[in-house]
Order: sequence, then C-alpha cells, then structure tokens
Amino acid sequence: MKKHLLFILMSLIFHFDLFGQSDVSGKVTSRTGNEPLPGVSILVKETGTGVVTNESGEFSLNVPASGKTLVFSFIGMAKQEVTIGNQTYFEIRLAEDQQNLDEVVVVGYGTMDRRRLASAVSTIGSDELVKDPLPSLTQAIQGKAGGVQVTQNSGTPGGGISIRVRGTTSINASSEPLYVIDGVPVNSSTNFIGGQDFNFGGADQGINILASINPSDIASIEILKDAAATAIYGARASNGVVLVTTKRGRANESRISINAYAGYSEVPKERRLPFMNSEEYVEYIQDLWSFRPQGGSPNPALLNTSVDTDWQEETFRQAAIQNYEVSATGGSERTQYYTSVGYFNQEGTIRNSGFHRYSFRMNLDHQHSEKLKFSANVNLTSAFNRRIQEENSRSAPIRNGLVAPPTLPVRDQNGNWVFDPQVTSRENPVAWMTLPTNTAENLRILTNVGATYAFSEALSFRTNFGVDLSTIEENFFLPPNGVRFLQGIGLGGSRITKDQLWLNENYLQYEKSFHPDHSFDAILGLSFQESNFSFTDARRTNFPFNEIPVISAGGIVSGANAGVQEWSIVSYFSRVNYNFKDKYLLTANYRIDGSSRFGAQNKYAHFPSVAVAWRLSEEGFMQDNGLVENLKLRTSWGLSGNQEIPNYVNQILYSGGQVYNQQPGFLPNVYGSGELGWETTEQYNLGIDFSLFNNRINVLADYYVKNTRDLLIRVQIPRTSGYQNTFTNLGEIQNRGFEFELQSRNMTGKFIWNTSLNMTFNRNEVMSLPEGDLLGGIGNFNIAREGLPLGSFYGWVMHGVNPETGMVEFILEDGSLGAPRREQDRQIIGNPNPRLFGGITNNLFYKNFDFSVMGQFVGGVELYNYTAFYRLAGFNLSGNGDSKWTRRWRQPGDITDVPRPSPGSLDNAAVSTRWVEDGSFFRIRNVTLGYSLPTSLTEKLKISNLRVYTTVQNAFVFTKFTGYDPEVNALSSDGIAYGTDHSNYPQPRIFTVGINVTF
Repeated sequence: MKKHLLFILMSLIFHFDLFGQSDVSGKVTSRTGNEPLPGVSILVKETGTGVVTNESGEFSLNVPASGKTLVFSFIGMAKQEVTIGNQTYFEIRLAEDQQNLDEVVVVGYGTMDRRRLASAVSTIGSDELVKDPLPSLTQAIQGKAGGVQVTQNSGTPGGGISIRVRGTTSINASSEPLYVIDGVPVNSSTNFIGGQDFNFGGADQGINILASINPSDIASIEILKDAAATAIYGARASNGVVLVTTKRGRANESRISINAYAGYSEVPKERRLPFMNSEEYVEYIQDLWSFRPQGGSPNPALLNTSVDTDWQEETFRQAAIQNYEVSATGGSERTQYYTSVGYFNQEGTIRNSGFHRYSFRMNLDHQHSEKLKFSANVNLTSAFNRRIQEENSRSAPIRNGLVAPPTLPVRDQNGNWVFDPQVTSRENPVAWMTLPTNTAENLRILTNVGATYAFSEALSFRTNFGVDLSTIEENFFLPPNGVRFLQGIGLGGSRITKDQLWLNENYLQYEKSFHPDHSFDAILGLSFQESNFSFTDARRTNFPFNEIPVISAGGIVSGANAGVQEWSIVSYFSRVNYNFKDKYLLTANYRIDGSSRFGAQNKYAHFPSVAVAWRLSEEGFMQDNGLVENLKLRTSWGLSGNQEIPNYVNQILYSGGQVYNQQPGFLPNVYGSGELGWETTEQYNLGIDFSLFNNRINVLADYYVKNTRDLLIRVQIPRTSGYQNTFTNLGEIQNRGFEFELQSRNMTGKFIWNTSLNMTFNRNEVMSLPEGDLLGGIGNFNIAREGLPLGSFYGWVMHGVNPETGMVEFILEDGSLGAPRREQDRQIIGNPNPRLFGGITNNLFYKNFDFSVMGQFVGGVELYNYTAFYRLAGFNLSGNGDSKWTRRWRQPGDITDVPRPSPGSLDNAAVSTRWVEDGSFFRIRNVTLGYSLPTSLTEKLKISNLRVYTTVQNAFVFTKFTGYDPEVNALSSDGIAYGTDHSNYPQPRIFTVGINVTF
C-alpha cells in the first residue's frame, strides 16, 4: 500500500511540474543587418536550462516553472535579457558589442588584436557606415575619430575635402594623410583646381578623387595616428594613414543585398544671407554715389523699385539625389567572393552643378591548397563632375552674383538676359551659371592581386601587385553670346590627364608562441612604387555660336600644352611584435625609404618607431575588482616622413615654350639643390585604454607631441640669380594635444541606447623659421611666424566707426587711431586652428525601430569671412549689400558699427578684425530613423531582411558665424592660408528616404 501511495505522490509532483513548464520559441537576428544568427546561446536565468539557435537563427525551449527571464548571448554581440511573462514567441535582435567588434584592428601589412595593440589607432566599423547615405568615404570619417578633423571645403557635389590628423604639419608640402585601400597607397590628391583665366577647373574648386570609391563597399576604416602605427609607411606617413578595407565574401553564406535611396537637397533658409531689398538698395546706392569724389549719379535702371529680384532664389534650387546599389556575397570553403554595382547621382543646389558615379567592385579569395592562397580586388568607377565657377572666380555666383542689383530682372520682356548697366564687368548671374559648361570625367581602375604561401604554420610569404589608373577628361566652354566676358569670341578648352600608379610589395611573415608566456610575430619586406603623370590640353577662341560647345568649332588656337612627370619610391620595412604573458607588449617598426623627389645626398631616410604597453587588468591585483574590465597603458615614439612636393624640384628646372625676339627658348625657373631632404615628423604618444562596468563604458585616450622639422618650403631667391624660387629645408612646427574616444552602452534590454563621443584638444605652433615670416592668402592676411599658430590672421585691428566721418578707424602701432596705411600697424588678429573638435553619436533601438543622431563640433576657432567683404566693403558702384547697411552711418554724430559707403577708398575694406569671426559650431550632421520588418513577415516574403529609413543630413548648424557655413577652407591649395570663407559653395541640407533588402 505504501508503494502505491508513493507512486501516486511522485506522479502528482511530476504532473504539477509539467503543468508549470511552458514551451517558447523564436528567432535571433543581428540588429544592423537583421541577419539570422546561428549558435546564439539562450539560457533560462538561474535554472541551468538552455539551448542554442540553429542555422536559421531559430530556437525552441521548454522553460521550467521557475524560469522568469531568457538570457541571449553571442560572441561579438551585447548580452540581452528578456522577461518571459505570457509571451511564447520571441523575435530577438542582438546589437553589436563595440568592445568586441574592435578586438581585431587592421594595421599596416596585417591585423592585430586591439587588446594587444600598443599604438594609437581609431576604427570606424561597417555598422557606422551602413546607417546613413554617404557620398564618399571621407565624409564617413567626419566626427567619428579622435584627433581627426575633416573639413568639407565646400558643398559642391564631389568636391574636395581636407583631413588633418593631429593638426597641420607642413607649409608647402601636403598635410593630407596617406590613403591605403586594400593595401594599395593610392593617389588621393585634390586635382586640377584650375585658375582665374576661365580655363579649367572651378577656380579653387577641386575634385575629390576619393569620391570614386563607393562607401557601401567599405568594411572598416582604420586611422593610424601615432608614429608607432604610421612609421611602417615611413616616407608618406607624417600626416597619418587612413586604411580602408573593403568587404569580402564568407564561406557557405550566400546573400544578395539591395540598397536604394532618393531625396533632395537645398540650402537651408535660415542659413541664407540677408541682403537689402530694392527699396533699401535704392536708398543705399544713392547714398553711396553722394560720397563719390567724382560726383555723378547712378544709372536710372538701378533705381527701379518695381523690380525686386532675389538673386539667392535665382541661384539656388532644390536638387535631387539618388543612389542604387546591388551586392552579392558568398562562396565555398575554398573560394569566397564579394561583388557590387552602384549608381549615385547628386545634383548641386547651385544651378548647373552636380556629380554622378558608376561603380563596380569584385573581391575574390581562393584557397588553392593548404599552403597557397590567392586574393584579388578590382574596383572600376566612372565619376562625372559638373562644375560652376566659384570661390576665386571673378564671376562666381556666391562672390559677385548674389550682390547683383535687386532692381534688375533676370530677363527683359523679350526674354533677353539683363546686365548691370553701371558695372560692365558684372555678369548676369543666372546666365553665367546656365550657359558655360565645365565638366570633369574621371575613369578609375583600382586593383590589387596577391598570393600568400605558407612555408609552415609559423612562416609565410606574401606578394601583391597593385595598380591605380586614373584618367580625367576636362572640358570647358564659354559661349560667345549671352555672357560679357569674351563676348562675341568665346573660349573652349579640353584637357586629358592620366595618372598611372603601380605598386609591388613582397614580405615575409613569422608568428610563433615559444611558451605559454611568450608570443612573437614579425614582418620583413621590400616595396616598389612608381607613378607616371601626363597631360595634354588645348584651347581655342572665336566660336561662331553657342550651339556647338566643342573645341574644334573654335576658329583660333589660343593655347596648347603637354607635360610628363614621374616619381618613384623604393622601401624596406620591418615590424616586430612581442607579447609576454598577455600583459607586457612591445611593437617596433623600422623603414627605409628612397624617393626620386630628393637630392642625391638625401634620397634615403630612416623611419624607426617603438611602442610599449602594459595591460594592468591582467595583473593579479586587478582581478575581480567589479569596476575595471580592461586597463592598458601605452607609450610610443617614432619618426615618419613627408615627400609630397612637386616633382624635380631637387634639380635645376627651366620653363619651355618661351619666346624672345621671335626665337624659341627656355626660361630659368626653379633652382634645385642636391641637398634637398625629407620633411621629418617626430612624435611622442602616451595613451590609456580602459573599460568599466562590464564593458558598459570603453575609453581610449592619448596625449601626443608632434614635432615636424626640416620643413619643405618654397622660397623666393634674387632674380639676379636668373631663377625665381627654390625649395629648401628650414623651420619646425609643433602640434600637441589630448584626444579621447568614449563608447557607452547606456541602456540594454528591449530599449537599447549606445553613445559614441570623441573630442580633441590641439595646439599648433611654429617653433622656428630661420628666414623670417612667411605670408600667404588674399592680401597676405595669413602669416607663419615663430611662436604663433600656423596661418594666423595678420591685419589691422578695427576700433570702430568714427562718429564724425563715418569711416572705420584702426588701432595703430603707437595706440593712436587712423587709416590702415602702414605695414607696421598690422597685428595678429585671429587663429584659424581649432582648439577643440570632435563628434557625438547616439544610437537607439526599440523592437524593430532604430534611431540615430550624429553631431559634429568645432570650438575656439576664428574664420576670415571674405564673403562678408563683398557684402559690406561699400565701394562698388552698383553692388547690393548686406541688410546691415540699413543701420549705416548717415550723418555726423551717428553711433553705429557700420560705416558709410566709401566709393574710391578701400580703407573700410582693409584686412582687419572687421572680417574675422568666431567660427565655432555644433552641427547636427545626420538624423536617421529606420524600421525593419519583423521576422514573421520577412519569412513569408522569403527574404532575410527589409529595412526602410529616412535621413536628414546637415540638419542644423548652431553658430555665430554669419556666412553660409562655418566649415570652410577656400584656399586649400595655399599651405599657409586656411580658415577662409571666400564665396564657398554652401553645404546643403539633404532629405532622403531609403530601403535595404537582403535575400
């Protein structure tokens, strides 16, 4: 009987236990790509019951009665806990754990575990690149990395961008970083800025050659900053190195992805400039003529208040933007592939400007045998720039077009263009934008093929051959009718430029663990690189009519030119990494470079570096402290170089095509020197990496001192020598500062909130200039002087407006007030080097929604607003001006900050503090809202993922700067002059709607 009772009791207990259990199921995907995640661990908290997802990311689980919470964990993903409640089906989207994502970092000639990295490297992962529509890889870097300042020189589509890694280091050599795309150091200079003769280029508008790379193909971007990281690239690494790694296929994982977006851009209404309307203009222009020394009166056509033309409205437009991409990835265990095709088209917000790009990429990896592996990368792009004259051009829409008289219509009643009757050199702004053509088409082939042979598990040999071929065809046509310049004559020009770069690298790799406590890896290599540059251009005038805009229609050959240049580098490089107990880390680099650009006595230079790190978190006294998960101290020292100067300046050069007394000949030009040597940067770095609260907070912080000596400077020499200038090594510039990057997981669970913040404090100083001051910029308003930041503004100090005369008074050297006439009265009036810059990004996820806001900021910087000069100079006999003229001085005794008009005098317009403004800003760079379809729907549609999103780029700018945009660098080709707004193309606000689909 007892046995029967015991059996009944156990049966009841078992029955109740089964009754308390529940069955749950679901699917786990990644948050960014919504891809199924196999092998995810699902644990019922505090029970020991668990399961893993299958190949489709699906799971089913029997939950004990005591189970209240499911815990989802996966390598590389942030752990997520979900309360069970009454729910039986779960759709879980795991977010990437940034700390784990950053563990593998691409460095020169290989990769490293970030935990064992002793140098300063910033990483921008693919998850940060796929969220927002980006026209070029350089814009993908903006505000994302400590110590890296990205300045969009203008808003022209496909236009040039300046990047500074830990400050400006040079005067006449380039300060741009080296770009290495899939192992190939590429030609990335801003090409063909043209000039003011209306031949090629958009005045100072350049071509962003890197816009030919499709950002959607990029897997990660690493920025090497300290010398320990950059010295492996030696001769060209003093300005930092940007490593771009494109996407590759994965075995047994076949996917097809479609990405498309479309929208429009516009110049924000709140950023448009305040001009006088017709009534205010007429009153102003009559006042101006009353001060004209010669007397007279304005042309009556200027006084017609029945017309009120808004030239900004006529200049700017809503412009379409669209992008379509298809990519496929997959492969077997032996062969993997990634391929993509794309089309991008962005019209400019200024009429008749725009940019479009066709792109194709194929990346292949093939394991031929256990010892031999092949890889290949092929990128083909065709990019087309449609440009307008801007910045330094005499009739740029922003410089002269917007100050056209508002009392003049665009066309008369007969449909003819209307021109300024007073100033006969002024063009009709709309005609000037509409009739000329100025295009640049770039066909680029970037390819790299390589093979790796493993002699053993420890020793392998890698060889690769890379090619960067770029052909740029530029065409310019100024019609003979409809514009004033060369009226009845016209001008046509064509230029074809070819840049062919090839690279061969060969190196041995060795990696060995000698003991559980010791690991060692090293590389030893040899590299050859050569670039061949050639161009041919021709010009014609005397075109019969506007309808045939090709050069052959011109009647007279007005010019022709051609040229060939080449340069080469041979390099020997090595690196050693040593790891002891995973606590003490050592990295040493040594590179020797020989460049054709330097004199026979200094062709070769040596670039060593060393870095050490101590992982305190691995020490016994730091274990299980409950606060710090990872703590690493780093320090480094090293040398890197700069060879970015014109070719052949180490030799005596003559200019051909000269004619004297009807006889052809050559003119002495550059006096070269065999002693010309490298510009060398020595850098010290002290850094710390740490993680807190179970990796909820991760910080990278560095203090650096960067000294660049033996500056490559072009100097004028006495004409009695028979030459005009020479390059020499002199002077030193220092950059020192503090930078940090912070990543935090603020909230986890159903609602996820992550933040990324970076901030840099940099101080730039010219340490020595043995030959004295160097001047640059318009009116020599930039100066390089010992003890000052490079490019400081140099001019007169405005005191105010004299209440009796209405003219601006300036503070002279002796403290008195007067006119800006003497050079010795000029002072330092501003600093274009920012004291602070950085960015902040917030990513939020809730169920299937994602939301991100990215901000960029710059502080403690002055800008020279040369655009304001055109609006407030007050000497042009017909030009419109800023609405500030309505509070101008009118009669003796008036107290105001706006002087009277001063025709015949440039005193009020002198280079002075009147045009220097605070350029600090905070920009809401990108705002994106996305929604991914739930798994239950995507499975019915037979797709892996479908996400729709909308984005606003350049959403808003908070600044005191009175120009269109505080992010300017008009004179980017001048090594001293920067921080200048010289009628820059405004940056647009862009609205887009897009869709991502993965099959």
